[in-house]
Amino acid sequence: MEHIKLSQNHGVLTISLNRPEKRNAFYPGMIQGIRRAIVAAAKQKELRAVLLTGEGESFCAGGDLEWMKSMASYTMKQNLKDAEELYSMFWAIRACPVPVVGRVFGHAFGGGAGLTAVCDIVAAESATQFSFSEVKWGLIPAVISPFVVERASPSVIREWFTTAKIFAADEAKTGGLVQFTGSIDEVDGYLEKTFGLIQGAAPGAVRETKKLLQSYSTVNWKTARTRVVKLIAAARTGKEGQKGLQAFLDKKSPRWSEPPYGSPAKI
Repeated sequence: MEHIKLSQNHGVLTISLNRPEKRNAFYPGMIQGIRRAIVAAAKQKELRAVLLTGEGESFCAGGDLEWMKSMASYTMKQNLKDAEELYSMFWAIRACPVPVVGRVFGHAFGGGAGLTAVCDIVAAESATQFSFSEVKWGLIPAVISPFVVERASPSVIREWFTTAKIFAADEAKTGGLVQFTGSIDEVDGYLEKTFGLIQGAAPGAVRETKKLLQSYSTVNWKTARTRVVKLIAAARTGKEGQKGLQAFLDKKSPRWSEPPYGSPAKI
């Protein structure tokens, strides 16, 4: 599979994003690979858990630059298809019948932060930086929104989504996005203990419990998929999205307003 490493030991499948030179930024082939790996794993009766992590210095920096460059010229139809594939990846992880555990470090930006939201348990290295950066570039955190809403605190989501702020692992923990933070050695110790606890539980009971918990979601999944896919496709082809994507490609910060509207309010 493209830029993905798979290994399995004692009933735990490790899916490691393997594009360290690009901070594990994903693109369509990689997105499809992650989804296929999860779908295949879900069929294994002996599987007890999945570990989602990355190679190199960052967990996942979000969308790849070349992918962003290509989507700037996509038609609405192409953007809809592209967004559907991204949603399918997130959904496959959320719907996995066994616990999915995230080992997060370095950067978790955009869709990378979204990946943490679809894990059941997440341990993040203390220095990890998170950001839902979409609005900075004239886009909407649409595809990841139902998954983040299901997991994190509504009050912090409002701030994270509407400001595109970069926030630390401690804030991610307080907001409900991760369960544990510490040094990378402490993270690995926590994960080792977590997998030991999962292995000590009855496998059928764990699967049924996860299915039960998923049934209590307050998200209307029947309408969410259609809505968020259309929203991001429209945003990418819209005026602000086109301007923001071009700024992203030019490695510049887009200017969204002129003074005095772009100046902070004085109190």
